[in-house]
Amino acid sequence: MNIDLELYKVFYVVAKNKHMTKASEELHISQPAISQSIKKLEEQLDGTLFLRSNKGMELTEEGKMFYEYVKGALELINNAENEFTSFKDLSKGEIKIGCSTTLTKLILLDSIQKFHTKFPKIHINIKNDLTSNLINDLKLGKLDFVIFNESNIKETNLDLEKIKELKQGFIYHPEFYKDEIRKFEDLNKYPLILQKEESNSRKLLDHIALENHVKLIPTMEVVSQELITEFTNIGLGIGFVIIDLAKRNFKTLKELEINKKIPNINIYLATNKSVSLTFASKTFIQYLK
Repeated sequence: MNIDLELYKVFYVVAKNKHMTKASEELHISQPAISQSIKKLEEQLDGTLFLRSNKGMELTEEGKMFYEYVKGALELINNAENEFTSFKDLSKGEIKIGCSTTLTKLILLDSIQKFHTKFPKIHINIKNDLTSNLINDLKLGKLDFVIFNESNIKETNLDLEKIKELKQGFIYHPEFYKDEIRKFEDLNKYPLILQKEESNSRKLLDHIALENHVKLIPTMEVVSQELITEFTNIGLGIGFVIIDLAKRNFKTLKELEINKKIPNINIYLATNKSVSLTFASKTFIQYLK
């Protein structure tokens, strides 16, 4: 049975007010139009909903049962509309972001602060993990978007957009080392602190090194660039990181001259083509850009 929702709304208001005039005032439509709607609904249901008298509109027994169901359904619809509006005006909602700890600090932090100031009721959840794991979660719809550094990711069901460039290179503490490295092959003469091989930054560094006919041999491999800056700062070796991160963490750390041969790293934002972004996520991305 395919009945116009407006007929249910007219029935509900008439049954609630028990009077045609009051229903007309609430609905802002004429009494004849209301009568026509009730008649049409009764015809489609093939039953009587109201007993009309001088006292007003009284529900039949069947009408009373029908009213309770229609009342519950319309209240659910009204609640859904209110909830939708709450998400649309960003007074409610959630954002699920995938990002490394390093890029969270360098890319997300300022945007989160500004966004949260204006929309404090939006929950922001950040998952820090390897890019490969985050991309997999994005494809499964577990994340709204992922921010990651340059890689060979080629997923046909993802939209990738370059949002920033960051400078990367080797850092050292001048109390323990000097800037005497001019060739990539000389890097292996020093203790190198690098990220693990599965990280995007390490893959990119290994590619750059191979272009210079060198395979780098680290003395220490860690998960995060934060740890690289920590260990470099206490003199455990020479680290490879995003320069902005190193300078933000420790003013004492210096760049090697060889960094001039290392290109900037591109930062991308990935979204799933098959999943529509929430109002909150769409707005946050504008802050991010």
